Amino acid sequence: MIRGALYGLFSLIAEKKIRRLIDASKRPSVMQRQKLLDIIGRNSSSEFGKQHSFGSIGSVEEYQRAVPMRDYEQLSPYIERCKAGEKSVLTADDPFMFATTSGTTANPKFIPITRDYIEEFRLASVITGYHLLKTFPRMSRGVTLSVVSPAEEGRTESGVPYGAISGQLFQHEPFLIKKYISPIPYEVFLIGDCESRYYTLLRLALGLQLSCLYTLNPSTITLLCRRLQLHADRLIDDVRKGKISPPAALPGSTLKAIGGFLSPDGARADKLAALLSAGQFVPHRIWPELAVVSCWTKAAASFYLADFPEYFGSVPVSDITYGASEGRGTVFMGPEQQMLAIQSHFFEFVPEDEIDAPNPNFLLAEEVEVGKCYYLLFTTSGGLYRYNINDVMKVTGFFNGTPLLEFQYKGGNISSFTGEKITEFQVTQAMRTAAECLGVKLRFFTVIPQFRPEPHYEVWVESASGACLGSEFSGPLARAFDEEMRKVNIEYATKRTSGRLADIICRQLSPDSYESFRKHLVSLGIADAQVKVSHLNPKTEVREYFQERLLRKSTTELSVLSSI
Repeated sequence: MIRGALYGLFSLIAEKKIRRLIDASKRPSVMQRQKLLDIIGRNSSSEFGKQHSFGSIGSVEEYQRAVPMRDYEQLSPYIERCKAGEKSVLTADDPFMFATTSGTTANPKFIPITRDYIEEFRLASVITGYHLLKTFPRMSRGVTLSVVSPAEEGRTESGVPYGAISGQLFQHEPFLIKKYISPIPYEVFLIGDCESRYYTLLRLALGLQLSCLYTLNPSTITLLCRRLQLHADRLIDDVRKGKISPPAALPGSTLKAIGGFLSPDGARADKLAALLSAGQFVPHRIWPELAVVSCWTKAAASFYLADFPEYFGSVPVSDITYGASEGRGTVFMGPEQQMLAIQSHFFEFVPEDEIDAPNPNFLLAEEVEVGKCYYLLFTTSGGLYRYNINDVMKVTGFFNGTPLLEFQYKGGNISSFTGEKITEFQVTQAMRTAAECLGVKLRFFTVIPQFRPEPHYEVWVESASGACLGSEFSGPLARAFDEEMRKVNIEYATKRTSGRLADIICRQLSPDSYESFRKHLVSLGIADAQVKVSHLNPKTEVREYFQERLLRKSTTELSVLSSI
């Protein structure tokens, strides 16, 4: 009753914002110009604003002339001063926290977060939540299981906290929302031991009526599902006895926070035991009210969706909106409709092939074309001005006059020995198709360019079962992947046919390589949601980590030709 009333109240509050967005989507240029002038007007007194004459800017064109495009490294001197405690550097209102996110080097990026920026971010969440509920109304029958990261991982030298923006938003949800809609206590996400954190999440979830699973990274979801199977007997026993038995002892603050979830429930335990005996101990059987799973589904993330039918049956899987600590790029308007978040930030688009040009074209929302790819620039209330997040977006259509977008891949992650220019999107698509055709289930793969003895690509794979694939699968997998790559990239096909690219080699990783790497990153303070290993040409430290876990070449280094 209370939950239904809360969902109804949320819809009423959101409808006014929705009507304004729908109206604005017909002429996005009006909303975007207004948003830009609002941001620079509020920050004209900052040092950055004074340096770039914010006070005299009255149009988009003047802003573009005054402020050059920047990436994080170019903006970092300003951010370092903010971290050190200097006032009014990037924004008039100083950041109350920094969101940490992975960068191109081993050092994390620190994204300044202001109160105005949080409101921009939250507005996109409200729009998305409203349409998610309208699209999947059965969500109102239960609660949402979200997976977030700690809002505070440490403090800067000036005492400003830094951590995950997901934890910040989750921690400050209204009391009634935390009690009736998203009830997992925040203290659970502070558990240091990742295996104990996963176990605790599952133990609490088994006592809830879940209607929505909402988290960014699909690999986190598959990990939880595997842990559900691994700890099934212990979890059921804990439900029956009203206790919790994680791998490591929980902090006292966590035990206090979850105490209300640990009442003995024999009836629930009996139902769970019956599902386990019948081989049906999977999420869509355990939580029959599950209405939607919302996570990343596009580009490289799509690889991890292969096991979802086994876990979730016919439960819809909806793509979560595009966004990052740096900003919210889209809002959910319906299935396959991720619309540019024109109310949240100011955006510009650079054609993909012009990003390194001396004078690229900077396009606005109404100027992009369907089917083309662009780099996206953010201007936000947090102090990011014409910020190149280095993400390539494809325009898939329009909602009224506002573009619909789909994330493709991180810019710059293109591999080319002889002009083939293969992308992460292409290798992900090719491997998914190749594995499906052969009936092979993979937990992880990455493609490594090798220059010797002659240019070729190695594919490092980890079997979902943990067993060695053997020559009867490894060879055909290499050949199938090669065939699919020829289909998705004509230049690759030409280079293979001419012999300028040698045969692909498939090498196998030892069992649990991917999960051990996740644990390694988490132990270094990287949030679960940010554990993203490239499927093409990963960073040096990632490559070295997995290279140590390759099985012996004599049994696993099988080329395309080995199956012919």
